[in-house]
Amino acid sequence: MQCSSAQTKNKATVENSQDADSFDDDLPISDPLEKVNRKVFAFNDVFYRYLLNPLATAWNFIMPQFLRVGIDNFFYWIYTPGRLINNLLQAKFVGSAKEVAYFAINGSVGLLGFYDASQDIFGLEKTNEDTDQTLGKWGIGEGAYILYPFIGPRTVRGTFGFVGDLFLQPQTVFVPRYVAPQTVWEQAGIVVGTYTVRTVNGVSLSLGAYEGLVKDSIDPYSFFRDIYLQNTRKNVDD
Repeated sequence: MQCSSAQTKNKATVENSQDADSFDDDLPISDPLEKVNRKVFAFNDVFYRYLLNPLATAWNFIMPQFLRVGIDNFFYWIYTPGRLINNLLQAKFVGSAKEVAYFAINGSVGLLGFYDASQDIFGLEKTNEDTDQTLGKWGIGEGAYILYPFIGPRTVRGTFGFVGDLFLQPQTVFVPRYVAPQTVWEQAGIVVGTYTVRTVNGVSLSLGAYEGLVKDSIDPYSFFRDIYLQNTRKNVDD
């Protein structure tokens, strides 16, 4: 399990931070909500430092790394249908074939995705298509930049994309059918709980990364906004 989605995530974080250093200032940035967004950024920063990071640190202490990497791999595997559908909607048929192969290999040899056999054994590259990218490919503009509490950065288009992704994820599709929660609040609790576990586990695999980026940036808010927008535009243009 030498190569994992968590390691890929950490590498992407470093690459994105390097990209931000060369961010094209001529690229349009629509941020009419900047004053509000900065307050939300401050809230999210406090939330991360005093709740999320301590939880992730405790999780890191309790759970061995190979299990945390396995959980991270499992979540990536179980979200394959959403990526597959978005590959198809963008007419990326090679990417669609990769997702089918990834799901089959990691679901069997990879023990329900806990081991990334598709990459470690077969060298299969991952795709990372989502509904925001699909909407962008269809020519829909990104709109204003919005920073949400807990959820993080989105654009107007990315907000609709996030909602679209929710409807393509297993906790939304299969839980109502097979778990049958009695109320919408139970359903919402399952969705939030799933995201919480995935987020805490993911942060536990990259402890210190956020603090390092904040420390090295003059204006953390603008720095993370530019990383997000540049990364989103690159994903749409690929």
